[in-house]
Amino acid sequence: MRRLIAVAAAVVVLGSGCAARGLSFVQDDRVQDVRPRAGATVRLPLELTWSSDFDGRFGVFLDRAPMRPGRGLESLVPEDDPCRQEPTCPDAEWLSQRGVFVTDEPRLHLEVLPDRRKNNRSKDRHEAVIVLLDRDGVRVGESTFVTEFVVDRED
Repeated sequence: MRRLIAVAAAVVVLGSGCAARGLSFVQDDRVQDVRPRAGATVRLPLELTWSSDFDGRFGVFLDRAPMRPGRGLESLVPEDDPCRQEPTCPDAEWLSQRGVFVTDEPRLHLEVLPDRRKNNRSKDRHEAVIVLLDRDGVRVGESTFVTEFVVDRED
């Protein structure tokens, strides 16, 4: 009997540690048909496009992670960054220098991207993560829409 109680207690304790409360497992289709398609090889300049009926803004994060859901663009600024002293922080220039772009349209034109090749044998791989933002630049929901692509640079 003690053994049965111990096993039941272990199942309850271990099972509660795997709870999935607060997570959304619903397919979000507010952004679709992201291009370039995953795995594509592209040339610069590049037009990143997607279709959407979302009434808000889009945050595009190139080669970096977005802020957590419910957080605003200002959360991307480190506490010790001088930008924090400016009332317009972060502005579009500060964000773009860090691979973050905000757009009202379902597209982003990129003239340049950093060369991520480590040597002549590696590929120039990039990842674009699109998140939904409200009009104040706060991330809406948990969804991310991701595409990875390789830039073919003429050397």
